[in-house]
Amino acid sequence: MNSDLTEILKDLLTAHGLNDEKLSHLTNIPKRFIIALRTGDFSRLPAEPYTRGYLIKIATVLKIDPTELINAYKESAGQKRRSGADKLPANRFKRIPIHKGWLIGIVIAILVAIFLYFRLDNVLGVPELKAQVPAETSVESLVVEGEVRPRDTLTINGEIVYTDEAGIFKHTLLLQPGINTLHFVVKRFLGRETEVIKQVYYQPL
Repeated sequence: MNSDLTEILKDLLTAHGLNDEKLSHLTNIPKRFIIALRTGDFSRLPAEPYTRGYLIKIATVLKIDPTELINAYKESAGQKRRSGADKLPANRFKRIPIHKGWLIGIVIAILVAIFLYFRLDNVLGVPELKAQVPAETSVESLVVEGEVRPRDTLTINGEIVYTDEAGIFKHTLLLQPGINTLHFVVKRFLGRETEVIKQVYYQPL
């Protein structure tokens, strides 16, 4: 079989009469991750344990040995990393003269930017999320712990999660056997949203 993951997925989708949207529906994998796998845009995929879980689910739906998809992904991802190896520009050592007046202006601009960042980030900045989610567990009731900014709003799978004054949260989720997807959304007042997808594989004892 072809060792290129994109070609394998293209052939399998054609053979089963499926497209990205249908495969996403059948596997419960976000469509953007299906597209990333199919087009080889691996930089848009989550951590490798979650990607491995996606490949297993895709293999099940497409009736193929999961090992073949996983090995093809590793080979394709390895080729991407090798082809993107660091290349030194031809003018790397060219010196660019900097006028002293420009230098002072740059320093002032940096200081002003730092000041505005700390003033406005709490209202307009991009929220951040720290969450502890294991890749696998044998416990049905998973306790998710983490941290956000105290004034940010957090939801997990559409459910509002409340934090303490320091932004620390602890939330219990009831897992289903197999892969469970956790959809985190953090929103800052007058700011943007941060969306994080994590997965945990629940294997009952």
